[in-house]
Amino acid sequence: MTPHEPRTLGYYAASHWFQSAVIFVLLAVLALVLLRALDEAEIRAERQAVELTVRNMRAGLQYAMSEALMHQQESEIAAWEGSDPTRWLQVRPAGYRGACTSVESKNLPEGAWCFERDGRRLVYRLRALMALHGPENELCKELSWRVARVDGGAAHGGFIGVRIEPASGCGFADAVKK
Repeated sequence: MTPHEPRTLGYYAASHWFQSAVIFVLLAVLALVLLRALDEAEIRAERQAVELTVRNMRAGLQYAMSEALMHQQESEIAAWEGSDPTRWLQVRPAGYRGACTSVESKNLPEGAWCFERDGRRLVYRLRALMALHGPENELCKELSWRVARVDGGAAHGGFIGVRIEPASGCGFADAVKK
């Protein structure tokens, strides 16, 4: 019998260990890139959902104003100032909680909407807090809109109508601020 030499890692064992480490590092980098892309896609999806909801409220308001003008009920339009803008949607947005107080609006869960009776504004609590920064670069936790009166001045005969406008300095883009 010949004595056996003690086993060592050798070239081939070390080669396999190095290949496994490289593959593990590449998979970890790929996972991080995919997670970041997924996070960005989630932010874009939330942004688009909010922008679409605001556009639909504005379209519903325009339709309601047109209908009131056709029926010669202009005085009714002035009463809409400060009302809940979701009234012009056929279906309330997902997560809509109805009327709330200013304290309740500060404690809304992420992705929830409510109409703040005190401030007469519609509030949306953001899911992705890192998505927006306000006018002084503070982190925005909520977006809000209100139904405001549009005055045409003396040249246009005074009252023109109402519109949905942002009630805070935070906003996604021009499409939401219009």
